[in-house]
Amino acid sequence: MAKFLPKGFSWHFPKSKKEESELGKGKKDILVCKECQAFYWYKSWHHHLADYPELKESKNIKFALCPACQMIKDNRYEGEIIIENVSEKKKQELENLINNSGEIAFGKDPMDRIISIETIAKGMIRVLTTENQMAQQLAKKIKKTFKGKVSFALSRRESILRAKVVL
Repeated sequence: MAKFLPKGFSWHFPKSKKEESELGKGKKDILVCKECQAFYWYKSWHHHLADYPELKESKNIKFALCPACQMIKDNRYEGEIIIENVSEKKKQELENLINNSGEIAFGKDPMDRIISIETIAKGMIRVLTTENQMAQQLAKKIKKTFKGKVSFALSRRESILRAKVVL
C-alpha cells in the first residue's frame, strides 16, 4: 500500500477534537514527570527516553506531573470496578490478578494505572483506574478468570466507566 502513496506523504493525521480538548495541544519540549519519571515527547508519554535515538539534544527538558499522576493527586479516576461476593479464599488471588494486570498495562502505557484496591465491605472490593478502557478490560478478565458476571455503566457527563462484577 505504501508504494501507491505520494513521496513525502505524512502518516500523522490530525488529532480528533475530543482528544485535543482532553489532552491539549502537543508540547514542543520534553516533559519529565516528577512522580513516575515518564517522558512526554512527540505528543505522547513514554517510559524510556533512550528508546528514541532520533531525539534531538536541542530540545528543552521541563518537569511537570503527567496526566495519570495529576489524576491520582486530584483524587480523580476514569474507571471503577466493584467486585461482589469475594470469598476470603479467593481474595488474595483476585488482588494478585488485579496488580499483575496493572503492571502489564503500565508497562505498555505509562498513563494506565491501578489507583487503588480497597475492601469496602465484607466480600466487596473496589478498584479505581486512570483509564476507563483499562477498567473495562480488567473487569472482563476478572469475569473470565473467576467465572462471574459483569455489567457496565458509562457516565458520559463524568467520563467514568463503572463496572460491577459478581463472582
